[in-house]
Amino acid sequence: MGSTDITNIERLLPLADKYGLAYIVALILLIIVITLVRSIVKGNLVPRELLDRAEEDRDRLQAILDKERADFMAPTLEVLQRLKIDHAAVSGNDEDRGG
Repeated sequence: MGSTDITNIERLLPLADKYGLAYIVALILLIIVITLVRSIVKGNLVPRELLDRAEEDRDRLQAILDKERADFMAPTLEVLQRLKIDHAAVSGNDEDRGG
């Protein structure tokens, strides 16, 4: 421990004696949390290159998923289109509607 650490502790001890150690520790933790949240918001914790690379990977994977979803849903959409056409042809008949 350096002399500055000892002087800092000597300055904190009267506060701990006056207000209680729990309040001093809570205050220090609050300062640490505020600093951490501020760093997260500013983007200091993650290098910009890593963030950009992660976003590019996400976009690439989302495009792959969209293509697979379109290929998977094509037969279902085809069936729904046929049902829509059949329903449009039948909807001219009001006698079939029951309740």
